[in-house]
Amino acid sequence: MADDRVIAEGLTVADKASARVSARLKWTILAIIVLMAGALGLKAWEERQGADIATLSTLEGDTRAIAGRMEGRADTAETVIRLVADTGSSRSAITAAVPSIDTVLSLSDAQQSPAGSRLGDAAETATSLLENGHRLGISSRGDIVLVSTPKSGTPMIAIAPAATWLPVSASGHRLTLVSGSHRIGAGDPSLEATDSAIHVGRPSLRSVGGLNRIATACAPLDRSPVALCESVLHPLFKMDDLIRLLIFTLLLAAPVLAIIGLMNRLSQEETATIIEETRDDEADRIMGLVMRGARAGYWEWAPGGTSVFLSEGASQLLGLEGAGMLDARNLLVQVHPEHQARMLETLEKARSIGWIQTSFLTISQPPIWVEMRGSLSNDADNQPTLFGGIVLDITERKQSEDRVKAAERRLRAAIEGFTGPFALWDHRQRLLYWNRAFALDFGLQDTLRPGIGHDTIMIARAGAIRAEKQSTEDPRTTLIELQSDRWLKVVERPTPEGGLITVGIDVTENVEKEEALRRQKQSMRKAVLDLERSEGRAGELARRYSEEKAKAEHAAHTKSVFLANMSHELRTPLNAINGFSEILAHELYGPLGDARYKGYAHDILTSGQHLLDMINDILEMAKIEAGKMTINPQPIDPVDPVDAAVRMIRRKAEDKGIAIVLDAQPGLPDLDADHRAIRQMVLNLLSNAIKFTDAGGTITVSVEQRGPDIYIGVTDTGIGIPMEDLPRLAKPFEQVSGSRDRNYEGTGLGLALTKSFAEMHGGHLSLSSIEGEGTTVAISLPISGASELAAEDDSREVA
Repeated sequence: MADDRVIAEGLTVADKASARVSARLKWTILAIIVLMAGALGLKAWEERQGADIATLSTLEGDTRAIAGRMEGRADTAETVIRLVADTGSSRSAITAAVPSIDTVLSLSDAQQSPAGSRLGDAAETATSLLENGHRLGISSRGDIVLVSTPKSGTPMIAIAPAATWLPVSASGHRLTLVSGSHRIGAGDPSLEATDSAIHVGRPSLRSVGGLNRIATACAPLDRSPVALCESVLHPLFKMDDLIRLLIFTLLLAAPVLAIIGLMNRLSQEETATIIEETRDDEADRIMGLVMRGARAGYWEWAPGGTSVFLSEGASQLLGLEGAGMLDARNLLVQVHPEHQARMLETLEKARSIGWIQTSFLTISQPPIWVEMRGSLSNDADNQPTLFGGIVLDITERKQSEDRVKAAERRLRAAIEGFTGPFALWDHRQRLLYWNRAFALDFGLQDTLRPGIGHDTIMIARAGAIRAEKQSTEDPRTTLIELQSDRWLKVVERPTPEGGLITVGIDVTENVEKEEALRRQKQSMRKAVLDLERSEGRAGELARRYSEEKAKAEHAAHTKSVFLANMSHELRTPLNAINGFSEILAHELYGPLGDARYKGYAHDILTSGQHLLDMINDILEMAKIEAGKMTINPQPIDPVDPVDAAVRMIRRKAEDKGIAIVLDAQPGLPDLDADHRAIRQMVLNLLSNAIKFTDAGGTITVSVEQRGPDIYIGVTDTGIGIPMEDLPRLAKPFEQVSGSRDRNYEGTGLGLALTKSFAEMHGGHLSLSSIEGEGTTVAISLPISGASELAAEDDSREVA
């Protein structure tokens, strides 16, 4: 009994000692866990702070980059405005060179606009910018206002909607232009409320409720009171944070599991197995989270097999459900039919080269672009065993690449549409890009190639240049006389990247006018000398001048009266000829007998109608020159007269095998114009287009709003117009010279009448053409210009 009691007491003491040791071990374990949790928490906080700093730094860099692009666009617009303003070109040349600008006008003209109007607000903003030495600002109506002072000294302003200068923002992003109390934003509409809370300064992060924060960074624009601010929705917890939290949990759980295993004296193999399985499961789960967050998945394929293993993420990208084995033929079914042949060829080629990298479009709705990458792995004996890799969703990247390519195409089209020579050089003075006019004007068709040096081009173009004179005011401006008797003003300007831009403008007309002015001045000086020698002849010269002036005025009046009388006298018998020939051609009173009589009657009718049209054109031109032609402007739908003209002439186009397409912008405002005059202008342009377009061609009629104007353009795929003939068209009785063009009948009054009608409405006519490819003739009419012009004329008559 005593022995049993001693044994029991020993067991109790041992149990108590074991309990004390166990308690100390538990407290030690708890302390270790607390310390590790604190260390991991501090590490997590440090990484979060670092991630926030990196986010703000990246956002600030992006904002400065976008601001730099806007400054570059402002530099380009300012350069083009000054260049065109100094050369005296029309405002349409500026809008053609800088499509993002709506209106360009002088500051004095803008200040004449009513207070509270768009131009009035822009004028107030431009005045403030000039006073403070700035060039770019924002009006109260949300327009970007650009101020430039050309060599002429007259300030010019350009107006553009802010939305056209702000790049397209992705979801969760918003760009805001800040200038004082003005806020103009574009992007995610859910972030509009943040515009009023933006303060220009250091980048910041602020909470907006819930688990979301907004990161904001601002960058001031050079020479402007405007700052560009970018706001990005930044969740408090992102996928990276969850993954980091899981990793920290694993780091904390691993030692706890190990200590608990030691406390429970589990076998080493069992403990290792549990830990390994736990790690594998967690790794798989983390990998799944990463793959889903990155819109990716993985795949495996034995080179000799017919089945492919797809993970859950890969299956979702291909429009399937769940992970597992899939027959290769079923995999090809998920590929777009246009890409299936290339995909099959890639898989076959992979067997020999040992790797795969291709992209294709899926048949899912909506379809997505998927990139497939992988390589062949080898076993211990260096024998190929298994293909493995990942699939990625690259739809956004493809869309970005397409947008970049589209923008590049538009830029190239704009440069090719520029009638003067244009060339772009890199920082090493090597040729990057040039337009067709650059090669033709300098005779470099067989010489130009990318990468050729600037000095080499200067030598090669010498054969096409007759004379060259450098400007005394600007060393980078040169006046060049070509062997073709044309004069070019060539300007070279550096780019922000250290490159060079070469732009040439045709100034032949200006040079000829200067030469004519010089000769006139010489003649005047000679006349003055003659007058000084014979002052007694002054009275005789004055008398003879008055007589010649009276003769000229009488001749002009006689011409107008003669044209009006002759047109009236000719139209009367022509109407009879046309009427009787039409009766004969249609055999209204019975058959004529011989079929040739009917053909002759048709020829008489066609010739008579053609002659009547010519007489009507001459009569209308005579009225316009005499100032007797008037228009009756009324608010009309701009598409209505255009559609009427298309319907009137469609049969003539169909008889020649030409298609006419009317492309009208919906929701156009009413145009204050004369319905008959607009219809006649479009008929004239369509008649010319049909005349110079061969069978099988297409004529496109466009009606759209461009800023304060209605644009009506007629584009054909005809023979085109040589560049040297464009300046003299739209003048009375002017036609393109050459034996080929004389095969087309006409008086050359159609474009002149159209131009006169457009100017009577306060608008203008523009011509652009590529010889052998087609021609575009456009009319730009101010929406309310006709009534305002008529009111100004009335006020002048009253005054």
